[in-house]
Amino acid sequence: MAHLTEDEIFMKRCLELAANGLGSVQPNPMVGAVIVVDGRIIGEGWHHRYGEAHAEVNALASVKETALLTKATLYVNLEPCSHFGKTPPCCDALIRHHIPRVVIGTVDSNPKVSGEGIRRMRAAGIEVVTDVLADECRQLNKRFFTFHEQHRPYIILKWAQTADGYMDIDRGNEAPHDYWITNQEMKVLTHKWRSEEDAILIGYNTLLNDHPQLTTREYTGKNPQRFVMAHEGTPLPDGFSLLSDNVREALQQLYEKQIQSVIVEGGRKTLDKFLQSGLWDEARILTGNKTFGAGLPAPVISLPAVEENDVNGDVIRMVYR
Repeated sequence: MAHLTEDEIFMKRCLELAANGLGSVQPNPMVGAVIVVDGRIIGEGWHHRYGEAHAEVNALASVKETALLTKATLYVNLEPCSHFGKTPPCCDALIRHHIPRVVIGTVDSNPKVSGEGIRRMRAAGIEVVTDVLADECRQLNKRFFTFHEQHRPYIILKWAQTADGYMDIDRGNEAPHDYWITNQEMKVLTHKWRSEEDAILIGYNTLLNDHPQLTTREYTGKNPQRFVMAHEGTPLPDGFSLLSDNVREALQQLYEKQIQSVIVEGGRKTLDKFLQSGLWDEARILTGNKTFGAGLPAPVISLPAVEENDVNGDVIRMVYR
């Protein structure tokens, strides 16, 4: 493993702190900040919740020896904001506290910022270093960057399949009922995943067949907004919103609703629409120990798994485009 520089070591800490905001800060990005003097951390913070103080402000507030700020380096994984939103600009706070050096993981591609925070700090005489662990910083905020750069939500495909490759039984003329493929631990994990995203999406057949709740009832966390892709005018239960059954139109609708991330949980036709369009970012494939022998085959992705984890005998494969 390559030796990390001091700047990279403290940027790693920023990323650890920032990740605490997953599921709570959207549509803002996850941000952590660390304040260092002579190799010693004197303050740190992260953005806890949308509408509340940003990471840099929390880090500044945590410093007890405020006289040290005039010789400190502040590390932050994303460019400090330069505009008034729910809170004042963070770059102004750094200028006001006479921070002499700021190290930034990556530039903010939100057009309201996009280099302006860096420009203003440099104009005020602050030494600004950029692109420290930039790839890792972008990966952490993949939802935020996808939304602002590609003008669509970050798309996660997720399905469960049996050991013999089926995602559902052959229902035929049977009455709708549930066939759960994976174990209870996997169920809790998938509900945790739901809490981390803005929205969850299914097709109309899945709604009719499974009557899913699409909530986080097995995990403490917020419920995602629930959407169904169907024809215009299709009646839906309370709590579900209609989207076009065309993938591009549906994504445009989600973008207009400021949805930064969506989990697509099926069924097979809906998953295939996303796979065939190429409009997806990652797939989470859950394989249980059960076998059906026949039924509805699960989608097949030719790309290799980047990560594979065992959860009490069931397996999760993570595939990225």
